[in-house]
Amino acid sequence: MSTDAADARPAYQRVADELRHAIASGKYAPGDQLPTLAELAEQHGIAVMTVRESIKILVTEGLVVSRQGKGVFVLRTPTAEESPATGAEILTTLHNLEKTVQHLADRLSAVEAQLDASPPRPAEQSCRPSVPRCAPPPTGPHATRQR
Repeated sequence: MSTDAADARPAYQRVADELRHAIASGKYAPGDQLPTLAELAEQHGIAVMTVRESIKILVTEGLVVSRQGKGVFVLRTPTAEESPATGAEILTTLHNLEKTVQHLADRLSAVEAQLDASPPRPAEQSCRPSVPRCAPPPTGPHATRQR
C-alpha cells in the first residue's frame, strides 16, 4: 500500500481509507492485528503521527481498537457504506458514465437532426386543439402578448 500523491486528500485520510478497504476485503479479519505504526509509516512514506491520526479515525468508527504496548486490532468489518471505492472501481464508474453521456449525446443529435429535417408546422397546428383558429401573433413596436 502506498499513498497516491495525485489524491488531494490529507495522507491520514488516504491511509485510513486504504486500511478500511483492506479490512473490508478480508486482508485483515476481526481479531487480526494491524501492522505497527512504524511499519505503516514506512509503507506509506509518512510520519508515525500521521498514521496515528488514521488509526484514530478507524477507532472512532469502531473498526479497530488500539491497546498501548500491544498494537491495533480489528474489531469488525466495515459496512458497504463505510468502505471507500477503489481506484479501479472509480475508473470503471467514470468509464460507464462517459459511455452513457456519449450515448445520450448521440441520441440528442439524432433528435435534433430529425427536427431540423422536418418541415415547419403551420400556425394552426401549433395551437391548442380546443381553440378553433389561432390568431396571428401581434406585430409592431407596441405589440404585447395576451394570455
